Amino acid sequence: MKDTIISKNIKYIGADDKDIDLFENQYIVPNGVSYNSYIIIDEKIAIMDTIDKRKTNEWLQNLEEALNGRLPDYLIISHLEPDHAYNIGTVVEKYPNIKLVGNNKTFAFLPQFFDIEDLEQRKVVVKDGDILDLGEHKLHFIMAPMVHWPEVMMEYEESEKILFSADGFGKFGTLDTDEDWDCEARRYYFNIVGKYGVQVQSVLKKASSLDIKMICPLHGPILKENLSHYIGKYDIWSKYEVESDGVYIASASIHGNTYKVCEELKNILEEKGASKVVLADLSKEDFAEAIEDCFRYRKSSICFGYI
Repeated sequence: MKDTIISKNIKYIGADDKDIDLFENQYIVPNGVSYNSYIIIDEKIAIMDTIDKRKTNEWLQNLEEALNGRLPDYLIISHLEPDHAYNIGTVVEKYPNIKLVGNNKTFAFLPQFFDIEDLEQRKVVVKDGDILDLGEHKLHFIMAPMVHWPEVMMEYEESEKILFSADGFGKFGTLDTDEDWDCEARRYYFNIVGKYGVQVQSVLKKASSLDIKMICPLHGPILKENLSHYIGKYDIWSKYEVESDGVYIASASIHGNTYKVCEELKNILEEKGASKVVLADLSKEDFAEAIEDCFRYRKSSICFGYI
């Protein structure tokens, strides 16, 4: 497993899922996916999100080990999608005095997923800029609506300068997968968050005033070095700017003849000096890969044909 050491008092308690075939029942994940969760141990203890039902037992074991006999005070609900929120009910049942921390939209949606007893007494409602004091650690809340659900929020821990980024800066692949971050993070971004570029830009502007030393997303590796690279990619993607010089040709052809025409077009472009030409057969290629490449390259051409 890649480095999951955060600090003395902030622990990783998530789990890898190597058995899943389709993430969200549509995205091919040959290297699986990680469900990330964290815990902050201080005068008050905060659990930073739960994880998917597929890994409940492993998560509970990690949680109990990190607690070391103590009881958690807060569960921070950054995002209510089931791969992160499935175990909210489990936590409430196991730790009946725990407080649930979310925003107004969080608690508007929560009853659609869980029937939680005494919710009004249990909930802690936060808004943009609010601070939760745990002792030495203080969480600043950053609302991030539509990145990529309406209730999403992020948290910045000021003493260790960590951004808990919800689904932002996430990627496909388990934590022990040795692969380039850009490729699978790009595929993840454009298929899941891509149409919310304006909202991503809004969050990036909020984060630009923060001194961030580490990013802890809900999927994919903890980012500790060269953060300007990852933030820069998100800036390009959310502005819909060109990331790579080149031409992307996507072809859908019933009998294959239109694809042959596209092959000839690719040859012509390369002969004329095009730096890179990527040709995809939409009849065979993963559509998530196709969407990723449509946004990546300077120019795109879509060719459909009956012949």
